[in-house]
Parts: sequence; C-alpha cells; structure tokens
Amino acid sequence: MFLLPFYIATSSPAPPTIYTWCTFQMIQVNSKEMISAAYGMGNVPTGIDLNGLCQAFYTRDIRAEDKPLELVSSVGAQNTSNPDAFWLANTWRRKLTPAEIEQYDCLINKNGGLALSAKVLDFMPTSPNSIRIPALMLNAIQSINSPIIRYAASVMYTAGLPIMLIAALVKAWKLARK
Repeated sequence: MFLLPFYIATSSPAPPTIYTWCTFQMIQVNSKEMISAAYGMGNVPTGIDLNGLCQAFYTRDIRAEDKPLELVSSVGAQNTSNPDAFWLANTWRRKLTPAEIEQYDCLINKNGGLALSAKVLDFMPTSPNSIRIPALMLNAIQSINSPIIRYAASVMYTAGLPIMLIAALVKAWKLARK
C-alpha cells in the first residue's frame, strides 16, 4: 500500500492520440470554386491503406450525394497534431483562377469532346473523372510518368474495355447455350 502512490506517479505517459484524416481537393462545377475539405476518419488502425480508404469514402459519402463536385486529388494522413488546427489548415474554398479554369475545362464543361484529345491526356494524371480511370491505375500511371502509358491507358478505357466486355458476354452466352 505504501508503494502504490509512487508507482502511479512513475508510470509511463499514455501514447499520443493518432488522428486519421482524408483531405480532398475538389472543384464545385456550378460556382467554379476550388474546395479543400478535411474529413476526420475516426479510429483507424495503423497499416490501413489510407488512400484507398479516402477513395472509398469519397465514392460512398461525397459522390453519392450527387453534388456538382469533381475530385481533383485526395490524400490520407495520420498525425498527432491538434485536430482543430489540422482541419482549419486544410479546409478552405476559393474561386478558380483563369489558368485553373483552362486546366480543368474537361471537368467544368463536360461537353463530350474527343476522348483522346491532348487536353484529356495532359489532364488525366490529376483527374480520376476525366475518362473514368480507376484510382489505383491512376496512381500507377502517375508513378511511371510516361505519355505512352497514358495514351495506352486512355485507349484501353475508351475502346479496349468495351470490346473486351462484349467479348466476355458473347463467351458467357456461348457457354450458357451448351
């Protein structure tokens, strides 16, 4: 009983709280604004793919609301800093500059232009919605940084994928008929 207060006073401090965040940069199409928004993800164990978590959160919770928002980038992060300060530093909105309006033209004006135009190919690494490239493939394309791979990816997703889908359906129909 005599040593209990001494033990309590010398115990190690609790580990710092780890905060998990998804930070999105989006364009609000109807008002031509750039929006950065930080969302707290709660208790996320270490070792989780934060970028995958953020992509799933965007698809399930933000995109599903059918707002005129187009995702430009997303980042998952874990830190021990003050959560209020992190949120304030990563949540803002501003009007797009004329250069950004030109850069993000295919998101703002989805006019259905030529899918393989130079504007879409140059824009593809920063926009998963320009020709609907999945996020993991987009990250792989960015890491290689090759215009030939970008062109091949855009051709595959605009022409190759529908052809492969039709071939798979024909094959499944033939197998079902036997």
